[in-house]
Amino acid sequence: MSRIKTSLICLLCGVGLIGGAIANRQRHQDLTALPANPATTPVEILHAQSFQLDQPFTFEWRNERPEVQSGFLLVLKTDPKLVQPRQTYEAVLYVGDQTAERCNGAYPSGHLVALVPAGVLANGNVDLDPTSVPIWFGTPELPERVDAARIAQELALAEAQGVGPQATSRLSAQSLAAQDSIYAANRDELDFYIADLIELYSPAESELVELLRMPRSW
Repeated sequence: MSRIKTSLICLLCGVGLIGGAIANRQRHQDLTALPANPATTPVEILHAQSFQLDQPFTFEWRNERPEVQSGFLLVLKTDPKLVQPRQTYEAVLYVGDQTAERCNGAYPSGHLVALVPAGVLANGNVDLDPTSVPIWFGTPELPERVDAARIAQELALAEAQGVGPQATSRLSAQSLAAQDSIYAANRDELDFYIADLIELYSPAESELVELLRMPRSW
């Protein structure tokens, strides 16, 4: 995804234009304060699907800005107040030893589509089992400032609070293995799959779905 397009999505989230429900809610009330301890907020995996791309893209949701060519798309169910779009520090989403990209506003549905980078094993499978790693929201911060050292620190804090692999998930290891992987040319093409997930799990965000499906000329 280009920096221009990422900025447009962030702008839509920030000003509350993603879906009529978000717009109406944010016109009439202030942002809900983040919980003091977001790591203990329940997170449930509703969907998980690996992806592999022909062309890598720059992942801007952590400080090192790595080139990413594979990973997982997740749909997570959580407290909608925690993922309410805001233009300031947010509770950063972590999956194992990675930060995750929030692909939609997820408010008020509480259904968050997230992109998690991961490598590829020698057998060709993506090297991540989302059901076997902690998934949590960490200390409020700007994701682009989070580096490997901060991730390790946040993981230690989360584990000290009892956060572990997903206890509540609609997925099993068997169903995850049976899920077809996404093979796409690049991030722009992957966005069409992301749009499908947002439309299915958070249908109020129709403007974002339309944006992700726009013809690519930038």
